[in-house]
Amino acid sequence: MPTDCIDIVLNLKSDIVYETDSGKIVAPPFHINGLRSKPSFIRQNGDAFIFGISFHSYGLFPFVRKPLKCLQDEVVDLREMSLELEQKFTSAVSGANSEEIIKSIEHALISELVADPNFLREVPLINDYLTIADDVTVKDFCEQQAINIKTFERKVLFYTGFTPKLLRNIKRFQMASNQLSHQRITNLVEIAYNNNFTDQTHFIKDFRRFSGVAPRAFQMEKISVKENVTYTYF
Repeated sequence: MPTDCIDIVLNLKSDIVYETDSGKIVAPPFHINGLRSKPSFIRQNGDAFIFGISFHSYGLFPFVRKPLKCLQDEVVDLREMSLELEQKFTSAVSGANSEEIIKSIEHALISELVADPNFLREVPLINDYLTIADDVTVKDFCEQQAINIKTFERKVLFYTGFTPKLLRNIKRFQMASNQLSHQRITNLVEIAYNNNFTDQTHFIKDFRRFSGVAPRAFQMEKISVKENVTYTYF
């Protein structure tokens, strides 16, 4: 399911296959699963031994220091984004046990973290946008912050791979899907209202777009979303 997180996946066993609307993708052992705006399914047959690192939408940039537009709805070999990280993770996963491997992965990440002054200055603005009320438009936000809307859109695309509007829509979908799956709210009008959709029809249309199914089907099938799992964020 679409989420506002980017994942680095370190797969040490059987192949992981991503099934998307464009076909099947056999992922490299060490890969990045970029932000997704479309439904996809992940399958793995056989033994599973995976380490995953989940980043907020803008959290990966300081570790790879490359524009993230290429990750939009894509599975990308980690070495294409950072050969250094790929080499350090290869060494890290040779540890004797999971605890030792996790510590080595953390050390590898810290060693690659670079304090980019532009990133440190601009990301708080992106975070502010993602956390304000849903009824505040990109235009309204930029006027409040006295920033050119095209400049802001370029910055968000550079650091996350997605446009501001799409990021907010994905976040709204996540909140609605969690209300369906965790809070067990059955009134679709209530969910639409809670998440600032124009009406129930708009909510259902957006939900189908991101999940591939109607809200009722999602709730009945108990389709899992990534928020069912606890992650450590960087």
